[in-house]
Parts: sequence; C-alpha cells; structure tokens
Amino acid sequence: MKLKRNTITGVVGIIAVILCFILMQSMRQVPNLIEPGPKLMPTVGLCLILLSSIMLLIDGLRDKKEEKPYFPEGGVKKLVFAFALLCIYGILLTLFGFLITTPFAMFAFVNMLKEDEKVTWWQAALISIAVTALLYGMFVIGFQIKLPSGILLK
Repeated sequence: MKLKRNTITGVVGIIAVILCFILMQSMRQVPNLIEPGPKLMPTVGLCLILLSSIMLLIDGLRDKKEEKPYFPEGGVKKLVFAFALLCIYGILLTLFGFLITTPFAMFAFVNMLKEDEKVTWWQAALISIAVTALLYGMFVIGFQIKLPSGILLK
C-alpha cells in the first residue's frame, strides 16, 4: 500500500508536535492560563498544527482517488522563482523598509500565483496595497510592533 501525501504529512506533523511539546516541557516555560501572554502562543500554535495534522491524516486515509503529481509542469520553476523573490524581498526590506517594498513584492506574488485566473494589473495593485495596509495596521496599530523602515530611508 502506497501512502498518500496527506497521510505522510499528517503523521510527520503529529510527530513534530509531540517532539516540540516535549522540548517545551523540558524548558519549563509553561504558560500561565489565568493570565495568558506570549508564553501561551507556542502552545496555541502547536494545538492548531496538531489539529490540522490529524485532519490531513484522516483525509489521506479516507481518500481513495488517484493522487495527482505534486508539482505540475513548471511547478519546480515557480517554486525556485518564489524562493528567489522572497530572498530579494528580504534584502530590499532591510534597504527600503516595509511600506515601500511590500506592495511591489505582493504585486509580484499575486501575478505569479494567479495561474489561469483573470486578474488585471489594477486588481493586483489594489490587492497589494490592501494587504500592505492590513499588515501594517495589524502589526503597528494592533500589536504595536515596529516594522522595518529601511536603512536608506532613515
């Protein structure tokens, strides 16, 4: 019997969560459930990963259909391009900052990921600006975390 990707991913996710939980217990940083704070976030994240891993495992065991190839034609090339784009974004983020760099990176990602969908350039630009504004508001206003302003624009 050949295991499906979802089954393998689910089992690996469950094992990873168990190992991370054991590692967290050895560090003795158990979150205070009466007054939750930053120490609770890894536990919440692990619970979400565990839940999704269990769902993937169940889906992989129940699904009897033939599995499609993981990378369709040209998929590896897109993956390498996405990784290169992320690296370039990281470099430009340190140089020019979040507000200048992120809309351009989002525009490139929207155009790369749209596949056969009909997304015009102005829709991609609108999505890029909206996502940038949402992320900025979430981090700066909501979480009160400073985002990079760039070393060239200080």
